[in-house]
Amino acid sequence: MGGASNLKYYSLAILLSVIFSYIARKRKVLKILFYLIIIFIFAVNMFLWLVFGTTISPLIFQLVAETNGRESAEFINAFAFSKGAFITYISVILLTAFIVFIEKKWKKIKEKEWLQKRYTTAILGCLSAFLLLTGLYNTKLYYTLYKCQTYTDLEKWLTKNLPFPMDSFTSIVYSIHAFNATNNKIKIAANLAKDTYRQPVTDEVNDSINIIYILGESFIKSHASLYGYKLKTTPFMDAEQKKGNLVAFSDVVAPFNLTTLVEKNTFCCNSLSDGEEWYQTPYFPILFKKAGYQVTMWDIQRDFSKYALFTFSVNSFIYNKEIKKYAYSYTSDKSFLYDGDLVDDFFKSKASRLEKKNLLIFHLLGQHISASDRYPHTKYFSKFSYKDINRDESYMTKDKKQEIAEYDNATLYNDYVIKKIAERYADKTTVMIYFSDHGEEIYDYRDSKGRKNAGSSGVTHNLVKYQYEVPFVIWFSTPFMEKYPNLVKSIRESKDKPFMTDNVCQILFHIVGMKTKWYKADRDLISPHYVPKKRMIAGVDYDKYVKNR
Repeated sequence: MGGASNLKYYSLAILLSVIFSYIARKRKVLKILFYLIIIFIFAVNMFLWLVFGTTISPLIFQLVAETNGRESAEFINAFAFSKGAFITYISVILLTAFIVFIEKKWKKIKEKEWLQKRYTTAILGCLSAFLLLTGLYNTKLYYTLYKCQTYTDLEKWLTKNLPFPMDSFTSIVYSIHAFNATNNKIKIAANLAKDTYRQPVTDEVNDSINIIYILGESFIKSHASLYGYKLKTTPFMDAEQKKGNLVAFSDVVAPFNLTTLVEKNTFCCNSLSDGEEWYQTPYFPILFKKAGYQVTMWDIQRDFSKYALFTFSVNSFIYNKEIKKYAYSYTSDKSFLYDGDLVDDFFKSKASRLEKKNLLIFHLLGQHISASDRYPHTKYFSKFSYKDINRDESYMTKDKKQEIAEYDNATLYNDYVIKKIAERYADKTTVMIYFSDHGEEIYDYRDSKGRKNAGSSGVTHNLVKYQYEVPFVIWFSTPFMEKYPNLVKSIRESKDKPFMTDNVCQILFHIVGMKTKWYKADRDLISPHYVPKKRMIAGVDYDKYVKNR
């Protein structure tokens, strides 16, 4: 697959080279201009790679668009004389010299005897024709890119055209288009953030309270002992459920199997079932901050695959300068290897000094592929091995069993991280919501791991089950249970109601009694006025397709 994809981009590059060469043939000015553009693109890509480990991407265009004169001067001072910059300068000089040399010697090169031979001409002619026809066929790539008007379209386009590398021209076209497609909606969301913060927002909480919101990653619900898995992967949550401090909801699904889309649609107040887009409604932390809460965001995925489209798309929203100003009191600005390190950093930070009312947001890496990288390989967290996986499907091997065991170890570590957070606030009036952005596959019913699309076989019951059904729990401290018994009763009575996580903010609004026009009781899972709605996921009605099979 990689070879075919590379051929696609090589053939496009050759086709574009032939077109530019033909245009510039009789006009020296155009030839010089084309060479300058090519050298400039080469220099930018080399500099970005050597200094930052990336190439031209949508994020680069965003950074350029947001950079002012002072920041440009600081950038030049910081990197213009770096080792990577000097290598780039030398490479540009060598490339320019090579181009000048080839231009001067081109006539003599063409007259070389071996190039005049028939078999050489035939081979080069056939190869050129093949590459040009292949390039011509692949120009449809630009048309399909042009038709992408939303992030979802771009994500599908990107998936279809993986793996990389792209040629430089295609990379630039894609980056500009992706930046523009994302930026338009971000502007609307940023303006709405400003308008929302101007409106009065209050709650009914008179005493101190801590709301903890944890967004997990790639948690397969059926791999949690909390939901009946044979291995003890969630000992803390199991124990808290037994004590009565935790409610595990049985019928919750994610709207998407992509983190970026889940983040946008769970952090905003929109309801997908009602046809609302995320950018048309406020980012819910803004409402909490306006109501007097200290709002903190500790996000381990902020720098994860920093230059990829999915990271660019979500970061350009939740860390937009305007939105950030209205949404947070503190945010994390470091990178971490493990989720536990992220939590430890928060506990050491100024942000951990609680105010009267607090909204603490944690975004974890959870069990993100590859699961082996998501937990410290200590004796306690390396609890399971291939020997614990009793599976005998024809595709199952020892190595695959080990991968499943490592996923279960990552699930055990995830439970430990949740425990670490909960125990810190167990003696205070605290309620915590934890759910995963989406599910995953780890050889559960087919020879596949990760989140591969349905493909030619279409959406299946198992694909929806493993990739879209998610664990969803609400934990409350004993002081919270004593202070809000009716609220705890409502939460317990709602545990088997059908729900989709795009409306999770409505539960938070209910818990604190938020007075805002964005609270909708019919979308609030723990409200007596809750009305379950059609849950469309992966293009199918989940309740008809999965539950009623």
